[in-house]
Amino acid sequence: MILGVEHVAIMTTDIERAQKFYTEVLGFQQVSRYESPEVGTMINLELNGTRIELFGGGTPREAPSEEDKVVGLVHLALGTDDVDEECARLKGLGVPFEVEPTTSRFSGNRLAFFRDPDGNRLELVKRPE
Repeated sequence: MILGVEHVAIMTTDIERAQKFYTEVLGFQQVSRYESPEVGTMINLELNGTRIELFGGGTPREAPSEEDKVVGLVHLALGTDDVDEECARLKGLGVPFEVEPTTSRFSGNRLAFFRDPDGNRLELVKRPE
């Protein structure tokens, strides 16, 4: 029986930069750090039961054109109690947003989009009560 998503793994070009972004900017806590010849550096992060594994040593892919439909992870959604307030906090830390806070006409969710230092798309989301 599947219980849910246990963690998300993110490959990064700069593990120290990614660790700083996810801890200092987004508020995750570092749980552990491993160094091994097989996988290099791996950092486990956690925030309110959500786990992320960061792996160093990634290389950037060529960006697809706007017309391309890329198969794979589209974004990682981070729940918040106030999208507008969290967006303002992140902007104060220098995080640029590509979609400003808005309410989805489909779901009624309040949401906004930004990217981590490696260009992974992240969403802030609050579902309607």
